[in-house]
Amino acid sequence: MALGLRHGGASVGAALAFWLGNPILNPATMVFMGFVLGWQWVGLRVAVGVVLVFGVAYFVRWFVREEEVASQPVAAMAAAAPRAPAGGSIWARWLRELGRLSVQLIPEYLVLVLALGAARAWLFPAVGAHSTGVLWVLGLAVAGTLFVIPTAAEIPIVQTLMRGGLGVGPAAALLTTLPPVSLPSLVMLARAFPRRVLVFVAVSVFALGVLSAGAAVALGF
Repeated sequence: MALGLRHGGASVGAALAFWLGNPILNPATMVFMGFVLGWQWVGLRVAVGVVLVFGVAYFVRWFVREEEVASQPVAAMAAAAPRAPAGGSIWARWLRELGRLSVQLIPEYLVLVLALGAARAWLFPAVGAHSTGVLWVLGLAVAGTLFVIPTAAEIPIVQTLMRGGLGVGPAAALLTTLPPVSLPSLVMLARAFPRRVLVFVAVSVFALGVLSAGAAVALGF
């Protein structure tokens, strides 16, 4: 959807807000999280999500030139896209666009997901009774930023790891970094956003994950 928004001419700020806000501020996910993990986690997730969605969009507009974010990626995508007849019903045009995006995105998505799956033993090491330190926070913030999961899957993952002994700090880092971005999404959107925007987004997600860990510990979750 974010790629389609950029291809359709949406600004980087609008596309970023949709891309980041859709998974991390999903209302159904919030309700599920409240009943499974507790409503204090929902408050933490909302705070991180609001800062991420609105803060990242603001700073991207601040440090990237307007003409770069507004024109170059869209122009590049339009030049690279195969030209299709403009006629036909809305459903025919929708199917043509879906087919084009599927051919472009699905192969690289599958390759990256398989690669991350093969590396999951290093991304998510065994959890024990002492999985509470700073290194766990940093490691799981990195893993959460890179790994791809279905919507709301972070909730049972965090619940299971906490039952195995994971501390609230690393759990908060994982809960706030898993949903918004992943390595596959960053790679697939490289054709739609300037690379420094994607680097800034990934670093922001990691940093907010670490800060959310500190907040969870300080607030006694």
